[in-house]
Amino acid sequence: MLRAMARALLEPVAAGQTRFRMQGLTPDARGIAVGREALVVFQSLDRLVSFLGAYSVEASLDVLLPSMTLERGRATVGGGVVLLLRCEAADGYALDRLSRLAGAARSQLYAGAGSVFVRYRESAAPFGYDLAASLAELLAEVRGGAGPDPSRGTGLTVDEVAVVDHDFASIYRSAERIDPISLIQRLELRQRPLPLTGLASDPELAGLRDMALVLVAPGIAERVLAYLWRKEVPMAGVRVTLSEDRRPSLLLRLRQPRGRLLDVLRPIPGVELLVPVSPRAAVEVGYVHPIHLASASSCLPGDEMYLFRGRAGRVERIDGAPRFVDGRYLVQTEVHLREAEFEVDPVEMRDAGQLRIDLRLQPSSRVREPRATLVPWAQIEYLRRLIYLIPPSALAAARMVPLRDGLMVLSGGGRRGDGRTLSAGTVLPLGQRFAEVAPGVLIPDGQELWPRLRPQLVRELLNLEGDDYAVFLAPGSDPIHIADEQLLALDAAVVGTLETQEAALVEPSLPALEPGSVSNERLGRFALWGFRSQQDS
Repeated sequence: MLRAMARALLEPVAAGQTRFRMQGLTPDARGIAVGREALVVFQSLDRLVSFLGAYSVEASLDVLLPSMTLERGRATVGGGVVLLLRCEAADGYALDRLSRLAGAARSQLYAGAGSVFVRYRESAAPFGYDLAASLAELLAEVRGGAGPDPSRGTGLTVDEVAVVDHDFASIYRSAERIDPISLIQRLELRQRPLPLTGLASDPELAGLRDMALVLVAPGIAERVLAYLWRKEVPMAGVRVTLSEDRRPSLLLRLRQPRGRLLDVLRPIPGVELLVPVSPRAAVEVGYVHPIHLASASSCLPGDEMYLFRGRAGRVERIDGAPRFVDGRYLVQTEVHLREAEFEVDPVEMRDAGQLRIDLRLQPSSRVREPRATLVPWAQIEYLRRLIYLIPPSALAAARMVPLRDGLMVLSGGGRRGDGRTLSAGTVLPLGQRFAEVAPGVLIPDGQELWPRLRPQLVRELLNLEGDDYAVFLAPGSDPIHIADEQLLALDAAVVGTLETQEAALVEPSLPALEPGSVSNERLGRFALWGFRSQQDS
């Protein structure tokens, strides 16, 4: 797997050094030699899991996973198998964290880029390491004296990576690509010891102090519900269908449960207590996931709820977030009706017309976006001038209708447009502005309809259909109805018909060219000097 060298392969980087023998190394702000990528070599899977678990507790795996690749590599010399974790890390502080956690997992971090990496800095070399010789010579020694391929600068193929340490170097060939998210999901839970005297003696109740999830098998769900109901336990639940069950199981949520109650539920066969570790993941009590799932939300894709069951050795996926129902509606109860002991007089139905009231306008300080403008006929000339200032999108969407009091300009945005452009009612500084209180119902700006009714009910009361409008022109007056076919496009109405004129064709006035003549004359040494044009002659 490794090929030892008789001489040192690396040399410490000096303070302020900016040029390196190995391509891809650059100094960061502190002068530490870093590369675009980091490579961690793990000798076994358990060391990789320990590294990811320590990293998830100290930082967020959601930051590391997007750029992380995981491969199973085989050494070209010796045939040893390792796990290669590669990620982006151009910051010295991020590399320091990776180096510290890799050392805790008995692994080594290397810095570099592409296919060649060198050992990261340590106390003996606080600024990092650089190659002591050229890379071509080093790789030739690793391959047993075979020179590098002239067509490639390093002699490494696309699926090979070289790591260089103090006195050895190794070349690994990628044998298999591993999905880190799938690996984390398939990790086996580890058992965690519980208090011998029961959960009631633990102040934190093994993580269940604030909330506990209880997964109950279908056969005993009703009995567990009846027991919790008799004990007056606040609960909520939902029926969930697990992967291997024909009947749905019961998932209960208990808020701040009592310790003695949990000690009663935990030993019951078919009952599993689950500790919520993230908004979409829960782990069975007495077990722990190797990865801190609260910092690895990207490892649980989709909207599913993940239940990690330790004793069953399974991971259950529940489609979508569980929508819990109050426990009182889950408990089976018997309903008995008794005969009435008194006679009930029939209700006398009367006309409800006395309860009817009229819609009216009253002043309001609420600010609404203008949806229409009533321009008096005396200001039509100003409107003609302002047409040039209206944005094209607002002009194309605006519509108009001539009324007795003026010209009503209605904005096409909002209800019929995309709502991302200015409306004509907002741009025009003329006349009286109208706001929309319901689809197609316009009232003067500074007013509101009283009483406040549902928008759809207002349309039904005004008998509006399709794209019709109802406009309250003034307080105390009845609304007017504007049918959709009465509305005209503003841009088509304000622009007059364009007339074109026939183009006048003119005969060319230049005279025709006369036949030319050719003359042969003797040219001197400088033929162009003294050449006389036809006009000079």
